[in-house]
Amino acid sequence: MKIAFCARGLSIPSGGVHQFIKFLIPALVRQRGNDEIYVLYNNEKFTGLASECSEIIIKGNNRIFWDFVQVPKVLRKLKINAAIFPKNIVPFFLNCRSYVVIHDLAYFEKQLNAYPFLDTLYMRTLLSQSVRRAGAIFAVSENTKREIVRYTKCNPEKITVTYEAADEMYRPVNDDYVLKQIKQKYNLPDNFILYVGSLSPRKNVNGLLDAFSGICSKIPHDLVLTGSKSWKDSSVFQTMKNLNLSDRVKLLGFVEHEDMPVLYSLAGVYVYPSLYEGFGLPVLEAMQCGCPVVASDATSIPEVAGDAAVLVNAQDSKALADAIYRVITDIELREKLVDSGFEQVKKFSWDKCADTMLKVIRQS
Repeated sequence: MKIAFCARGLSIPSGGVHQFIKFLIPALVRQRGNDEIYVLYNNEKFTGLASECSEIIIKGNNRIFWDFVQVPKVLRKLKINAAIFPKNIVPFFLNCRSYVVIHDLAYFEKQLNAYPFLDTLYMRTLLSQSVRRAGAIFAVSENTKREIVRYTKCNPEKITVTYEAADEMYRPVNDDYVLKQIKQKYNLPDNFILYVGSLSPRKNVNGLLDAFSGICSKIPHDLVLTGSKSWKDSSVFQTMKNLNLSDRVKLLGFVEHEDMPVLYSLAGVYVYPSLYEGFGLPVLEAMQCGCPVVASDATSIPEVAGDAAVLVNAQDSKALADAIYRVITDIELREKLVDSGFEQVKKFSWDKCADTMLKVIRQS
């Protein structure tokens, strides 16, 4: 069988979809068996993830034209049997079976203000149609599956859950020289609380800042935030100013992926206060690096974290502050979280994700 995978999402510099595509493609190659895998890129700089298979460059900067005109034309030319679209939308007029991966339904949650208006309108208009046209749907969590059914009225039997996983690069870093180099590179404090993710409203960074302000006088830890510029992030800077936290909060901006395991290894605790997630991959990344986790109890996060994190209502800043303080000050709790985190991550695998997807495609 000829199976195509559309990898335009790699052009998004960071974030969940980028990571999903980056780690899934090599797993699909490993699990392909007798199937032929074709990976379609919109830029040659992304090639190499499927070097054992067929990598095809379809140059184009307009995502709508690339998705809806250029890709279907190439699929017809290659006589593809099945095509995987890893970012919510299936183009029209395909001559092959189509399969779509849906990461979250935040576009339908008006109160979250999760994405710009035009992106929201685009996704809300086309996502429901894509669900109907797809031969099968892959949801990255049970919560996402429920949301798909809720918002699109899709038959749940059409949806298969394919969990993500942390890449093998995420592991504890104990080399003192490497730890020192990264501390110097990013000018990191000796003790810090870490947040990894965007600064958009649904990530609830303002709630984290509010919680931190309630305990910062009692702990030596500063707060370190990663993440490049994002939608509606100006309120984060205003909140820092209002709470007089400028001297205790460090914004790193975009961090090189290869440096992330070191940051997780250096952190005293990783906090994930998000109000809505389709999956929540940073939780597993932190656990796999031996960093204790405090996380929101919302949406899919409890599925990912299991019993290996302290879960709280992240909209309650006092509860969030108390949880962070407990993890920082209770050595026994920290050790328990680290040990249970190493066990929790074993439940997730990119090879398992790829194998599940390919079995559904082969059987449909």
